[in-house]
Amino acid sequence: MEILFAVIAILLGLCFGSFLNVLIVRIPLNKSVVLPASACMSCGMKLRFYHNIPLISYLFLMGKCGFCKAKISFLYPLIEAISGVFGLFIYLKFGFSLESLFIGISILLLLALSIIDLKVKEVPDSINFWALIFALIGGVMLHLDLLFVIASSFSLAGFFTLLRFAFQSLAKKEALGEGDIIIVATMGALLGWKLSLIAVFISALSALIILIFCRRDYQIPYIPFLYLGTLVCLFLDNFFMAFLNNYILQV
Repeated sequence: MEILFAVIAILLGLCFGSFLNVLIVRIPLNKSVVLPASACMSCGMKLRFYHNIPLISYLFLMGKCGFCKAKISFLYPLIEAISGVFGLFIYLKFGFSLESLFIGISILLLLALSIIDLKVKEVPDSINFWALIFALIGGVMLHLDLLFVIASSFSLAGFFTLLRFAFQSLAKKEALGEGDIIIVATMGALLGWKLSLIAVFISALSALIILIFCRRDYQIPYIPFLYLGTLVCLFLDNFFMAFLNNYILQV
């Protein structure tokens, strides 16, 4: 039965990954994610149902359009594969449950936001708010404490909003965007405020390391690093909580 649940989790991840590709392509262009039906970006031909089978269609078509033979971006099967792996990991971490579904959807929506931020340096509110909503529902199911989840989410968002305005006043530069603040709220709902602070620290440290090797005028997309910190703390929560309780909170 566990193997069956694992397979179902992978398949759900793959299918949702296919939907993420639609979000990543259409949302920045302000297009509907429902209509029109998926079509080739090169020739405009509407794709058949067997052209949209996650991973399998890409392999069967050898990475080319079934009509005009134009090359299909490798990003599509990559997003689907990553989503399938996340589906498995979320099942292994939280079991086959409703909370896994909500947490998983939130995590995968954050993946879409990270890719969009990397590609066009935008943070679509439509995806961002849905990630927060699913995180709040999944967080309540996970922590079994509505007040803790709400307080963690909105107190972190409020704190980083004040931090943003303070930095802008002093440095006259944009530190965190409004989209980043919503991401932080999502992190708080999923992780709680303690682990969220560690996740923000991990994201800032990793971004700083990358920034060292970039040009001075390069604007680094920060959401992928927030996403990295969230994943690390979500799946290694016991390690970080033990570290906090044994070394930090005891001081």
